[in-house]
Amino acid sequence: MQDVTEEKLSEDFREAFRHHPGGIAIIAATGAEGPVGMTASSVASVSVTPTTVLFSLMRTSRSAVAVLEADRLSVNLVHAGHVRLARDFATRGAPRFTPEQNWDRLEDGTPVLADAAAVLIGHVTRTVELGEAVVVIAEITEVRRGEPGTGMVYRDRTFHGLGTDSALE
Repeated sequence: MQDVTEEKLSEDFREAFRHHPGGIAIIAATGAEGPVGMTASSVASVSVTPTTVLFSLMRTSRSAVAVLEADRLSVNLVHAGHVRLARDFATRGAPRFTPEQNWDRLEDGTPVLADAAAVLIGHVTRTVELGEAVVVIAEITEVRRGEPGTGMVYRDRTFHGLGTDSALE
């Protein structure tokens, strides 16, 4: 194997994953200063017993710190009808949790997206710090299913819809 600089390896790694589509979710919680949230394409199911997901956050993000400190969080699985919302929650300083975005609150204040394809409600059980990221493992204690809508993925720095005609078989 040839020697590769860390910078080159990071660049190649980023480019490889740029072309690998990821499903979109908005991770939300209530922090000390109110509701926080961010768009994530790193959400994955881990286990159905116990019901567990994992996702990664940037350690330096204020929203990430609040999510990690919250008692509960929501993983809002979104569809193509939420592309603007996904962009807003991926953009620093963009409007969040506005009335037109259709957020509800649980009794404890945890934000949940009323028209999400599904909302997974749970709590952080474990974290692993790796470089600039924190891998979060969360146990899901409630699932709210909505209308699935047209699926949405993030690929090549763009959101893409996955309609029923996108099936390959």
